[in-house]
Amino acid sequence: MNKVDILADKLDFTYKKAESGGDLRSIIAIGLNYWYVFVISVAICLFATFIYVQRLPNKWNVVSKIIVEDDKNSPAKSLTGGSNGDLASLLSIKSNADNEVKILKSSSLLKKVIAALQLNVHLYKHTGYKDVEIYNNAPFTAFISNKQDSVASGNFKITILNDKAYHLQEKKGDLELDGVFGRPVKLDGYTLTLNKTPWFKSSGDFELAVETIKKAERTLSENYNVLLDDKQATVIDLQLSYNNPKKGEQILQKMMEIYLADNLTKKIRIADSTMKFIDNRLVVVGSELNKVEKSLEQYKVKNKISDIGAQAKALVAGAEDYQDKLNANQVQLDVVNNLYRYVNDGNNPQVVPTSLVIKDVSFGTAINAYNEMLLRKEQLKLTLLETSPVIQNLDEQIKLSRKSLLTGLKNYRNSLQVSQSAFKRQNSVIAGNMSEAPVKERIYLDYSRQQSLKQELYLFLLQKREETAIAQTATISNCSILDNAESDEAPYTPKIPTLYLIGSFIGLFIAVTGLCIKEMLNIRINTKSDIVRHTDVPLLGEISRGLHNNSRKLLSNNDAHSIILEEIRALRTGLRYVTDKGKSNVILFTSSMSGEGKSFISLNLGNSIALSGKKVVLLELDLRKPKLMDNLGLDEEYGFTNFVISQDKDCIDTLIKPSTFNDNFFFISSGPIPPNPAELLMSDRLKTLIEELRNRFDYVIIDSAPVGLASDALLIEEYADITCYVVRQNYTYKSQLGIVNDLYKEKKVKQLYLIVNGIETSKNNITGYGHGYESYGYAMEENRNNNVFSSVLNKLRPGTR
Repeated sequence: MNKVDILADKLDFTYKKAESGGDLRSIIAIGLNYWYVFVISVAICLFATFIYVQRLPNKWNVVSKIIVEDDKNSPAKSLTGGSNGDLASLLSIKSNADNEVKILKSSSLLKKVIAALQLNVHLYKHTGYKDVEIYNNAPFTAFISNKQDSVASGNFKITILNDKAYHLQEKKGDLELDGVFGRPVKLDGYTLTLNKTPWFKSSGDFELAVETIKKAERTLSENYNVLLDDKQATVIDLQLSYNNPKKGEQILQKMMEIYLADNLTKKIRIADSTMKFIDNRLVVVGSELNKVEKSLEQYKVKNKISDIGAQAKALVAGAEDYQDKLNANQVQLDVVNNLYRYVNDGNNPQVVPTSLVIKDVSFGTAINAYNEMLLRKEQLKLTLLETSPVIQNLDEQIKLSRKSLLTGLKNYRNSLQVSQSAFKRQNSVIAGNMSEAPVKERIYLDYSRQQSLKQELYLFLLQKREETAIAQTATISNCSILDNAESDEAPYTPKIPTLYLIGSFIGLFIAVTGLCIKEMLNIRINTKSDIVRHTDVPLLGEISRGLHNNSRKLLSNNDAHSIILEEIRALRTGLRYVTDKGKSNVILFTSSMSGEGKSFISLNLGNSIALSGKKVVLLELDLRKPKLMDNLGLDEEYGFTNFVISQDKDCIDTLIKPSTFNDNFFFISSGPIPPNPAELLMSDRLKTLIEELRNRFDYVIIDSAPVGLASDALLIEEYADITCYVVRQNYTYKSQLGIVNDLYKEKKVKQLYLIVNGIETSKNNITGYGHGYESYGYAMEENRNNNVFSSVLNKLRPGTR
C-alpha cells in the first residue's frame, strides 16, 4: 500500500481514489447552497401571479336546456290525418334538433338578443386592480337610441356630481359635457340617456363602454355555445360564459324566449296561409253550388217533376255507383286544378296549403318542402339583401321546386282526367240503356249530378276550414324550456390554485435556469467534483475560509476550538503519512497565481508542527513578490538574497530568525528583491542552505513563487521531499488545473499533493466542500450574532482572502 492509499484510508474527508460524487448530489448541493435564490425567485413569481390574478376578470358558467318535441303528435297533425308528416324522416335529412341547434347559433337570433338587452353597452366600476361590470346593483342604467343601423364604439368616464347631474368625458377624444339624469344627450351617431336606479348614490366614478353591434355579436358568439345533450335525445344544452352571473342568466333566458317566440310565429303563419286559401275557395264553390241548385229548382217547377218511376230508380241505382266515383274524381281534379293555378303564379310565390290533397301523400311532402324554402327565404331576408348569393341560391332552389311541383301536379291531373274519361264512358253506356226513359228524367239526373258534385266540394272545404281553425287555435311551439338559465355558485375562472402553482413552477424554473447558466459560465473551482473531474492529483487537505471574510488573520490564533486551526491540525496529521519520519523533511508550497493562500497555509502549518514539539523553519523563497515577513512585522534587511550573494558560510545563523509566538518556529526571509530571481535560485548556495537546514530542523517549509507565473518553484523542487500545490475555492481557474496535471503526469515534481483553501463553511458538504464544524463545537472564534440579512449578503459577496 502506497502513501496515497494510506492517506485515503486514514482521512475520510480527503482524497480517495475510488470516490465518485455523482451528478445528482452536485445538483442537490447547488440547490441547498443557493436556497435563497429559489425562495426569492418563487416569492417574486408568486407576487407577480397575485397581481395577475387580481387583474383577471371573473367568469361564471350559465347553463340552460331546451327540449325539441316531435311534431307527429301535435294537434294540427292529428286533425289533418298526418299529411304534414315528419319531413326529416321522409327525406332522410338531419333531425329537427340539429336544425334547431343551428337556429340557436344563428346571427339573427344573437342580434335580436343584443338589441333587446343592449348588450353592446357596459357599465364598469373600478375595484382594486381591475374594472368590474356592474348590472343588478348599478346606480344608473344607460340607454342608447340610434337612427342608424350601426353604433360607433366609445369609452366614457362618468362622474356623478350630485343627485341630478353627472359629468361625461370621452377617454380617447375631446368630448366633455355635463348631463342630467333622465334627459337624453346627443353623441356622435346616437343619443345616450342615463336613468337612476334604486341603488343610486350621489357620488362615484364609472366607466361606460359602447361597442359596435358586430363586436358585441362576436363577443357573445365566442362565449356562447349550443350542443345536443345526447345524439339519441332531442335535449339542447345552452351554455354562456359571462363576467356577471345575473346578467348572464338574463341573456340566456332572453335568448330562449326570443327563440321560442320565433318558432311559434312560424307555425302560426303557416296556419294563417291555409285559412286564407280555404276562405277564398269557399266563396267560389258556394257561388257555383247556388247556381246549380237554382237551375235544378227552376227545372223541377217548370216540368212538374216530383217522383221517378221504378224503372228510372233501377237505372239510377246502377248509375250511382259510377257517379260516386266520377264525383270523387272530379273533386280531386278541381283541387289539383286550383293548386296548379295557385302554384303557377311565379310572380307572387306564397305558402301552399297541403291539407287539401287527400289522396296522394307524396304531394303533401313536396308542398311541405316548398313551404319550408319560402319560410327560410323570408327569415334570411331579415339579415341579408336580395342580391345576396344565399338568397339568390335559395330562389333558384324555390324555382326548381316549384317547377317539380307543377310537373307532379300536371301528371296527377292527367291521371285524374284519364280516370274521369273512363267514368264518363261508362256513364254514357248507362245513359244509352236509359234512352227509353223520359228526357225530363235524364235532364233531372244531370242537374242532380252537378248539385252533388258542388255540394261535396263545398262540404269538404267547410270541414277543412274547421279543422284548420281548431289547429290554429291549438298551435304551440314544438320546443319548450326544460331548465331555466342558472349560473354556477362560484366563477370557473380564474383558477387561482392552478395559477399560483404555475407561478411557483415558473419561479423554480427561473432559479434553476439562472443557476444552470451560472454553473455553465463558472470557470473557477467550486466543488471537489471540479478537482476530481480535472485532475488525478491526490488531495491532502482542506482549509476553510470561516464564517466571515474578515474573520481570519495571517496567523490563526491558538484557540483549541478554531475551525481553521483544527483543519491545520488535520493537514499536519496527513503529512505524517506522506513524509519520512526518520529524517528531516522539506515541504515546498506553490500555487497557480498570487492570492490562493500558500503563504497563509505554510505559515500556519509550520506553527502547528512546531506546537507538536518539532523544530520548523519557514523559508520565504518568493523572491519576486515577498510579503510574508512584512505581514508578520519581521526584519527583511538580511535574507536569502543576501545569503546567496555573500558566499559566507557562517552567516546562516544571522539568516535564521526566531518567531515571537513559538520557540520551535523560525523564519528565513527572502531579503531584498533581486533583478534575477531565477539565477539566484539556481545557485549552489541554495543547496548548501537546504542541507544545513535539514541538519538543524525537523521540517523545512518553503514558500515559493506561484508556478503558474514563474519557474522558480520548479528550480527549488529538486531539494523538496513533497510539493503541496494550493488551490482556492471560487478563486483558482479550472483551466489552471492543467498546470497541476502537467507537473503530475510529466513527473516534474516529486510527491505532488493538492491543498484546497478558502472553503465556505456555511455551505453544505454533500459534494465535498463545506463543513459543519459549528454544529460540533468548532465555531467559537466566529461571530455568531449575525442576522439572516448579513448572511445573504455574505453569500452574494465574492470570497476574498
